[in-house]
Amino acid sequence: MAKGQLQNRVVKSRHGDAFEQNLAIDDNLLPSASELEKLKEIEPEIIQWLLKRTEIEQDSRIEFNKNQLKLTDYNLRKTHNFNYIALIFSFILFIFVLIISAFFVKYELKVQGTIFGGTAIITGLIFFIKVIKK
Repeated sequence: MAKGQLQNRVVKSRHGDAFEQNLAIDDNLLPSASELEKLKEIEPEIIQWLLKRTEIEQDSRIEFNKNQLKLTDYNLRKTHNFNYIALIFSFILFIFVLIISAFFVKYELKVQGTIFGGTAIITGLIFFIKVIKK
């Protein structure tokens, strides 16, 4: 039994015009007392029917909120697991690049190995520092 009220207005000032919109929603499950009196005059059994419907509506809202919390929890767990796996794979890639750099140095490609390894270390440090800050 939601009732909404929408108010639009234009606010003019010396800095320019602005459009302001206000939306107020009355989301009570039962109508007001005056409306209940009028309804009871029309149909004496309407109050009991409204109470039953209100109870059903409230139970539905509670169930909906529980489902939303379950969905949010599931989403957070999946995101956390994905981030954890991504961090592990990036660390494995970092170690792999360092091993390749060591092979370059071992086979007399010292400049290439040093550049490759240094770039890997700097990139890895930047990545892990950003992850730790988050």
